[in-house]
Amino acid sequence: MLTSFVIVAAIASLIYIGKRWQSLPEDERKGFAKKFGLYAVAGVVLALVVTGRAHWLMGVLAALLALAGRLAQFAQYVPLFKKMMDGVSGDSQPANPVATAMTRKEAADILGVDANASEEDIRLAHKKLMQKIHPDRGGSDGLAKQLNQAKEVLLS
Repeated sequence: MLTSFVIVAAIASLIYIGKRWQSLPEDERKGFAKKFGLYAVAGVVLALVVTGRAHWLMGVLAALLALAGRLAQFAQYVPLFKKMMDGVSGDSQPANPVATAMTRKEAADILGVDANASEEDIRLAHKKLMQKIHPDRGGSDGLAKQLNQAKEVLLS
């Protein structure tokens, strides 16, 4: 009985959507298609939940949420890694970060602070980054040296 009702409702919805699609101007059809797709996905998910067949879907969503959280954590270090990769010379040997002169703006970008930040903010940003990329915790010596140099440039 319930299955018959769902099938009739689905057919009626498709007929309504088809007529609505034909009556829309060409420029509004793209937006309508997006809304329809969103509602269709929501309907399928709802049907899976109601019928008790959504356990795999919830597992995938949980994994994606965990991955999104890790990506959000990593995103704050993208400028630092980009800066590090830009420092690699053409012969694939890393450039010596201490040998090059660092500007206040570059140092501020590395530490993620404003160029005119207070001494306390600079020290706090340095400490937080150093705790995450320290060589004793699996980080690299080059990044640690670069962080130390950035701190020295901003504090001098």
